[in-house]
Amino acid sequence: MIKSKYKSIKRILKIIILFGLLLFAGFWVWYEYTYSMDTVIPFEVNDSSLKTKVLIASQGSKFKDSLVQGILKHYQNDAIHFKVIDAYTMFTVNIDKWDALVIINSWEYGSPPRNVKNFIKNHPDQLDKLIILSTVGSSNIALKDIDVISGESIIEKTPEYTNIVVDRLNKIIK
Repeated sequence: MIKSKYKSIKRILKIIILFGLLLFAGFWVWYEYTYSMDTVIPFEVNDSSLKTKVLIASQGSKFKDSLVQGILKHYQNDAIHFKVIDAYTMFTVNIDKWDALVIINSWEYGSPPRNVKNFIKNHPDQLDKLIILSTVGSSNIALKDIDVISGESIIEKTPEYTNIVVDRLNKIIK
C-alpha cells in the first residue's frame, strides 16, 4: 500500500514537472515570436567609391527599419555611400573604412548587447565616429565617452529620432 502511494505521488510529480516544462517552453516560444528582432538583410546605397561612407548597423523591426529608411531618405541627394547591416554582424566591420557608424538596437536592462560592448571596447580611439540609438524606455542610458540616444520604439516618433540621428551624423560627416 505504501509502495502504491509512493508510485502515485511520483507519477503526479512527473506530470507536474512535465506540465511546467511545457508551460516554460510555450512561454519561451511566445516571447521569442513577440519580442525577437528580425534579421537585417545587408544592402548598400550609392557607389562605394564615394568619399563619404556611413555604416548603419541595425536590428530588424518596424520602428528600426523606418528609422533607417528615414536616414537614407534624408541623404538621398547627397554623395554619401551607405551600407546597412545587421547589428549582430558588427564583429566583421573594419571601422577604418567608415567615416561614421550608426548603431540602432535594443538594450536589455539598460545595457548594450555583448556585440556592441565588444565593438566599443575594441575601438576606443574611434568612438567619435559612433552614433548609438538604443530603443529602450529609459532616457538614462549612458556609456563612457559615447553619446547614446535612447527612446521607445514608437513608430510615430520615427521622424523625431531621424532628425536627432541626422543632426549628429551631420556633425561627423560635414
